[in-house]
Amino acid sequence: MKNVSQAEYFATPDLDFSFPTRLGIVQQVAVSPAAVARGKGVRSAMNPSFGDIYDRYQKLTLTTHLPAVIACSETLSLSKDQGFIPQPGYLYFLLQGQMTLAFGDEQNLVGIVIAHMPLGLLEHYCPSVALYYQCLGECRLAKITASDFERIFFHSSPGYMQELTTILAYMGIFALDAHYERGSQTSFQTIKSMLSRYLYRSEIDGGQHESLSAFIIKRTNLSRSYVYQVLAALREGGYITVKKGKLISIDRHIPEKF
Repeated sequence: MKNVSQAEYFATPDLDFSFPTRLGIVQQVAVSPAAVARGKGVRSAMNPSFGDIYDRYQKLTLTTHLPAVIACSETLSLSKDQGFIPQPGYLYFLLQGQMTLAFGDEQNLVGIVIAHMPLGLLEHYCPSVALYYQCLGECRLAKITASDFERIFFHSSPGYMQELTTILAYMGIFALDAHYERGSQTSFQTIKSMLSRYLYRSEIDGGQHESLSAFIIKRTNLSRSYVYQVLAALREGGYITVKKGKLISIDRHIPEKF
């Protein structure tokens, strides 16, 4: 097999990289081989902000499968702050409320469960993974058997399968986005990106009581003192407005280095 450079690989015309474009995640743009060779172009084309991705996801219609799910489901109600671990052999659909997702226990927080995500799906097909869910408020779930899940999404309707595929694609995109932000940015850039995430979190969960500092500390490995120091400097510099520990607004463009 012929060895090709990274630039040649991405410039090959018969390779299909259009799936994210068809999902509406990114606009199709031309990226030159020279730009790829310099490590530029692909990143900017494939990495819109978290807010842009979230907004596009919210505009998609991904609920036509719900009547079929509810028809064979059992309703499960959970209280605020209640922990939840899916029962083997069952999958769950969040009908009301919001939940957080963590690896193993609540200390290893990943983020908020995205809308339409089937809870227990990852655990069902990869039993070795241990995920922990927790309610941000009162939650209501539809519980169905794994066999009903496969019947609905794999055998009854191509439209349902397309919805599931789209949901899974966005789950992966959100996970990659979070991994990039937490693994390759400087400590300050990580805090900067978390500011936008906090504001979007506030929009979808108006009743959240988590402070900005707690939000950042729970989702990163940054020290409490460093987070407090940076937030205080941003506030005093007029970059952000914080009231009673909660971020109200980002008032000025925050530089990459501070």
